[in-house]
Amino acid sequence: MRLLRWTGLALLLAVALLFAVGRPIAWTEAALIIWDIAAGGPPTLWQKLTDRPNEYPARWADGEGDVYAPNRVRAAMVLVPGAAVLGRDEPRLQALARSFARAGFVVLVPELPEVRRLALSRLDAERVASALRQLRQWQPGQPIGVAAVSYAVAPAIIAALQDDPAFIVGIGGYHDLEAAIRFATTGAFRPLGDAREFRVAPSGYGRWAILLANAGRLDDPGDAQALQAIALARFRNPGADVGPLAARLGPDGKAVLALVENRDPDAVTRLIGALPERVRREIDGLNLALYDLSKLRGHLILVHGRGDPLVPYSESQALAAAASKARVSLFLVDELGHVDFNAVTAANAWTMWRAVDELLAERR
Repeated sequence: MRLLRWTGLALLLAVALLFAVGRPIAWTEAALIIWDIAAGGPPTLWQKLTDRPNEYPARWADGEGDVYAPNRVRAAMVLVPGAAVLGRDEPRLQALARSFARAGFVVLVPELPEVRRLALSRLDAERVASALRQLRQWQPGQPIGVAAVSYAVAPAIIAALQDDPAFIVGIGGYHDLEAAIRFATTGAFRPLGDAREFRVAPSGYGRWAILLANAGRLDDPGDAQALQAIALARFRNPGADVGPLAARLGPDGKAVLALVENRDPDAVTRLIGALPERVRREIDGLNLALYDLSKLRGHLILVHGRGDPLVPYSESQALAAAASKARVSLFLVDELGHVDFNAVTAANAWTMWRAVDELLAERR
């Protein structure tokens, strides 16, 4: 018993010392923030203890967006919306912006027209870069960064190559778009440093999201309409009969459908090469594997769920390796799907807490 008491006392003293020489306020903030993010908007202790940010729309020479401004500014970030029909109006994205604005970040969420069509474009990187430049003008002297989720990580990082922000946060992003497509359609992936190929059941959502994102890039309006109808039918019912719609497709439409219906990992490269030029150009434009990420110099904070059904965690591993000159913090989270912020559990709270703490350390 005496040994147990002394051990307990030693642990208490160690914790007290850690808080005395560490960052106890920021650590407490990080804990409150992850539970606020998990709540997704409903009242939390973090909201009770902090002021609600000022929220207003903003326009500048070549862009527009929404600003979430705290009373005391300690840093600023561009938060890039992912592919969702609501774009910057998506409630969980707004809740995320408020969570970090309460921590002293001025958050600018730019308008990206393509994401409302469930698509991303190389042009989005220019819009994000524009938002970063504008944020620097509005908040001179403050640490400036960019944060993005899922496929929006690519335009965020491409913009960062132009602007050199202090920090970049990527949640569930990819490095090689061809590898991401291979995973979405066939479930095949290779973790970094492992020669083995792993297979999981691919997500039907990812497959048809790729089809919907690229349908509008075809020159033939009939092909575009048929592919959109196929994607929407399969979203509603994975077993829907789309044979009559597929029969109407021309060569370009058939090439796109062949890629998303493919189940063979070894055929992906060939099928991408057979896509219409405009579609291939968009894929290349958002493929981070074709960019020199050694030019990144800021703090790259990457978070990825090990069970992500849409983008494999190996892609964040590859991003971390490619950003060889940046300071990289990679967090692989158990029991977390694809940017499911409501999935914070006792098993992964420590990892999530560390990731948020790394971001809070970027503040002044």
